[in-house]
Amino acid sequence: MDTNQVFLQKKLNSGIKLFNENKIEEAEQCFRYLQSEKKTQLIAFFYLGIIKIKKNKTNEAKQYFFKILEINHNHEMASLNLGLVYFQEKNIKNSKKYLLNTLKINSENSLAKYHLALINLFDKEYSKAEKLFKEILLKEPKNINALNNLGICYSKQINFEKAIRIFNECLVIRNNHQQSILNLANCLFQIKNYEESIRNYNKVLELEENHTIAKIGLSKCYFALHDYNKAFYFYEARKKRQFDKLKIIDDLIKKFNCKEWFEEKLDDKTILILSEQGIGDNLQFARYIYWLKERFNCNIIFYINKKISYLFKNCPCKIIDNFSEVGKIDFYQHLLTLPYIYYKIESKFKKCIPFIPVDNKNNLNWKKKLEKLKKPLIAIQWKGNEKFVDDQQRSIPIKYFSDLIKNRNYSFISLQKDNFSSEIKINNLQAHITDLSEQIDLGDKSFFDTVSILNNIDLLISVDTSMTHLASTMQIKTLLLLNSNPDWRWHVELKEKCFYDNLEIIKTNRTNDWIAISSIIKDKLRGLLKN
Repeated sequence: MDTNQVFLQKKLNSGIKLFNENKIEEAEQCFRYLQSEKKTQLIAFFYLGIIKIKKNKTNEAKQYFFKILEINHNHEMASLNLGLVYFQEKNIKNSKKYLLNTLKINSENSLAKYHLALINLFDKEYSKAEKLFKEILLKEPKNINALNNLGICYSKQINFEKAIRIFNECLVIRNNHQQSILNLANCLFQIKNYEESIRNYNKVLELEENHTIAKIGLSKCYFALHDYNKAFYFYEARKKRQFDKLKIIDDLIKKFNCKEWFEEKLDDKTILILSEQGIGDNLQFARYIYWLKERFNCNIIFYINKKISYLFKNCPCKIIDNFSEVGKIDFYQHLLTLPYIYYKIESKFKKCIPFIPVDNKNNLNWKKKLEKLKKPLIAIQWKGNEKFVDDQQRSIPIKYFSDLIKNRNYSFISLQKDNFSSEIKINNLQAHITDLSEQIDLGDKSFFDTVSILNNIDLLISVDTSMTHLASTMQIKTLLLLNSNPDWRWHVELKEKCFYDNLEIIKTNRTNDWIAISSIIKDKLRGLLKN
């Protein structure tokens, strides 16, 4: 070994030692020197890439890994780290590309398998994810992260009993594994074992007292058990997940020195109500703005997205979509906390108030367009937002409506948007249902045409989406289709009959048993449309 080679080896050993001792700046200087030497170039590029990751300079890190692959396209660790960096950046397409390339170089790379499995899980390709997690577990049976995610795969495929067994296996490996306890609680909730679900959510809170998801899980259990005071108390945790609102509130407090309202007198005061969560939530609970106005001589400002703000123009408040027009605020509160305060005072829920504005011109326009269709006229909404965490338990494949849609005693129209209308063609239903997806709500006002169409139909059949709340608030006859363990509000409605007068609910007895529900719809239609 010549003198230069000995020097380079010492320099390399020194750089690695400094890196392992977390002396990052000194290590970086070493590897910067070594990158110019052909014999140490690859390893220098690799360590410089890792150092840039540690410094959160991922674009620079990627450049080093690219350089490695230019020299050696079969460099396993460069390919792997590119896959991991892109995964961290949520660039799923490129992450997948480099993770697959890593597995092409070394089919047993468990880290590449694990992250590829996570991508499949996120993409709802549960069978592919399941296969990869199982491959990892064959070699690493106590890999708790792979095992926990395998349980998630089963839960997403509605196999809750199998998922529960997996999460219990995780807890044998590590009895305080927080994520497994949380997932176990979620699955126990899904099979309606509310008491055990509560016990496990509380175990999560013993490990982390302010765990937001565990608190929201407890609220769901208590709503299902109709213990509304506890349910609402834990439901307040949702606010911590609304990061955009937390920033707004922080700015409001600094600017106006306002405080969160609970039950203080509001006479001659100004209160800001913040919209939250989905469109349906805001439609359903805007009725409590009326209650505030009835109870207090106060000024109410309602902050809501501009695209739907027109829907609330009849509410007794000032509607805003930015804060430039606000001169003074004494109090603020989230919209979904109002039913909590109301319930504490009144021990009941407020009935629906129809407030959706009518556009007579557009109503007439749609009346003319729909005149050619035979009565009774039924609108259908079979899918919600696919990004919703449990959409697989809320949306219903249109194939389960096929026999109903083909019934010539009724005319059907689809109010689906977002390319879901393609399912009509896939199921050969285009001759039996009128698809309006390319004609409605094309302007800057969400639901503008939908509202007018709803005013001209005899019935809406819908899964749990904002459409249900819109039609029900308009007092349109609505048939809501729910899974066996639905969202918390429907547990309340099924017992209290307090939210919507014109709404009828059909709920499955077993998860995703849509075959059973489709036959019940046929029987219901005769009664609902008899007038």
